[in-house]
Amino acid sequence: MTHLFSPEADHVIDEILTHTPLLALDFDGTLAPIVALPEQARAPMAVSRVLARISEFLPVAIITGRSIADVSERLGFVPHYIVGNHGAEGLPDSEITDTAHLVAQWRSTLDHTFGPKLKAAGITVEDKGHSLSLHYRLARDRKPAMDAIRSIVAALRPAPRVIEGKCVTNLLPHGAPDKFHAVRTLARLAQCDTVIFAGDDVVFEQAPPN
Repeated sequence: MTHLFSPEADHVIDEILTHTPLLALDFDGTLAPIVALPEQARAPMAVSRVLARISEFLPVAIITGRSIADVSERLGFVPHYIVGNHGAEGLPDSEITDTAHLVAQWRSTLDHTFGPKLKAAGITVEDKGHSLSLHYRLARDRKPAMDAIRSIVAALRPAPRVIEGKCVTNLLPHGAPDKFHAVRTLARLAQCDTVIFAGDDVVFEQAPPN
């Protein structure tokens, strides 16, 4: 995988732009600055205007860990595709019927078994329907908060898939699609043979070298 903003990528960008690439973007930390409280995040107006203009020429996708309902009102423009919950929402071939059931089961365990421990560590739980996020940005001491998250997650059954973010741990059912899967699916739907993705997700480490 070649990173876009690197000297060796200049010729890659030139080659990509001779095609019609899919432009896929994460939301938090990419379109919107990281903020203390998730509900405060918004895409800056200047960014929204540019993306609205780009979407007239290229297919644009937002691929986020947030739910579609949550992120839609924060964009300031209407992209061609919005995929939420890391891929569990918005892909025609990836809706998993038992995802919400598993997430509700984990949420119940967190609330009834680990509620005091989460509160003491400064961890907040965000329930997005098809996934959970454990936020520790506001924790007084992040190291104990991260240790608490690891011990709590290890006790959940069935065990979730863990995707780490910026001061957040995301919990997804095993077998649920991720953002890499979403990008590949959308590229096929948009009939694009090239993709530009902007985000910091480790799941893209599985992308091919070229």
